[in-house]
Amino acid sequence: MRIDLLDNLISDVSGRFGLSPDQARQLVGVLIALIFDETRGSFAGFVRLFEQKGLGRLIQSWVGTGPNESISAAQVDHLFGAPLIGAIAGKLGAPVSATAGAIGGLLPNLVNELTEGGKAPAGIPETLKSWVAGIADWLGDLGRFGWDALAAGAAAVGGAVTGGARAVGQAADATVDAAAHAARNTGSGLGKILPWLLLGALLIAAFLLFKGCGKDEAVVATPSTARPASSTAPLAAPAARTEPRFHFENLDGKASVSGQFASDAEKSKLLDALRATFGADNVSGDIRVDAATAPAGWIDRLIALLPDLRARGVELDFDGDKIAIDTSALPEAERFALSQKLRSGFGGFEISGLWDQAMAALSALKAGFSADDLIKALNLSSIHFDTGSASITRDSFETLSKAAEAIKAAPAGTRIEVGGHTDNTGDAAANLQLSLDRANAVTAKLVELGVPGERLVGKGYGQDRPVADNASEAGKAQNRRMEFTVLE
Repeated sequence: MRIDLLDNLISDVSGRFGLSPDQARQLVGVLIALIFDETRGSFAGFVRLFEQKGLGRLIQSWVGTGPNESISAAQVDHLFGAPLIGAIAGKLGAPVSATAGAIGGLLPNLVNELTEGGKAPAGIPETLKSWVAGIADWLGDLGRFGWDALAAGAAAVGGAVTGGARAVGQAADATVDAAAHAARNTGSGLGKILPWLLLGALLIAAFLLFKGCGKDEAVVATPSTARPASSTAPLAAPAARTEPRFHFENLDGKASVSGQFASDAEKSKLLDALRATFGADNVSGDIRVDAATAPAGWIDRLIALLPDLRARGVELDFDGDKIAIDTSALPEAERFALSQKLRSGFGGFEISGLWDQAMAALSALKAGFSADDLIKALNLSSIHFDTGSASITRDSFETLSKAAEAIKAAPAGTRIEVGGHTDNTGDAAANLQLSLDRANAVTAKLVELGVPGERLVGKGYGQDRPVADNASEAGKAQNRRMEFTVLE
């Protein structure tokens, strides 16, 4: 991979997402470690991750000649999970949104260059090994977010590349520590021995890397594999795309709108739907068309919601995949109902302004509230995850932010257990692990939001403590929950 092309990509992403070049370089190192993480099957495992998340077609567009489809910040969160993205952002000292956006800006061309000719890379290219080594010293801290294996693997690779035999020994020590830490925090069975299996694999990998680095040989490409300099296609930096935007306000039953879309077709489709809902004479404002704007994939979902926006005083803003809503002019019951419809229609989007029973209860806490008052409010929270995953959906972020504020203001010494519960679908042992992973994801997010880690304990209960009948979908939905309790 040509470093000058990578430098151009870094420069572009830095400018678009407000990162420094050094932050962008560190982020590239993290992505290389993720792409070639041996514990997940190296590059083939990285592709499988996309397929498991329903994004297989997306990564296939990056392999070989392209054209590369873009990946949104919401898809980045869905792929890697909010706890990991938040941890990376914290280590970089960058906003979470900018970090997720920059990952989306880097991945397509990075994968494209790594798969020249449509061939999967056998391992980290020599020119990129130092990029992993550059972040190995802090990547190990991500273990507390459930990525112990990744952290140990990256440390071992980085150490072996940069320091020869001495670094191999240091990487082994670091790997032993990481494996021991993972073993102490993992259940029984395969999960208990997996870190030690990882240790053996990493030591072998480190040894082979060291042997390879010790050879001082010139590598000459054979005619069948040589790539003439004149045929090297430049790494095209992704064109800067403006996020689609839309603002709606109901002023005395009339729709006032503004925004920017990618095409006249998108503009006409939405305006026609607005006029059909509110009346042709009751829609005013201007929507611009700019071809440099990304497509608004949410227009159909917005149109389906328009009948619910006829309540006077409602405001709605779209900025890419972020939504802000203001329902403060409505009676509380209507606020609850509209927020629920918005969350149902735009699950996975980052939504601010939702108003449900938890937000109302948390907002109503007065100075000097008791731990019991806090727990009652927290247990009204509805925290959502991707199906079968511990990845928190972004529509839950505001609820957790409000919960973090309340927990930080709780009486000194208050310690809270975050208990994860599932329905009875699937294997009981798998459900137990999933419930623990989800509980830990919530505690990790709360810590990211400023709650001291010592005040939180995550615990998984699986399917063993239902609060409703699992015979119905409504009952199963109630059983899939986070339950907060005060620890004595």
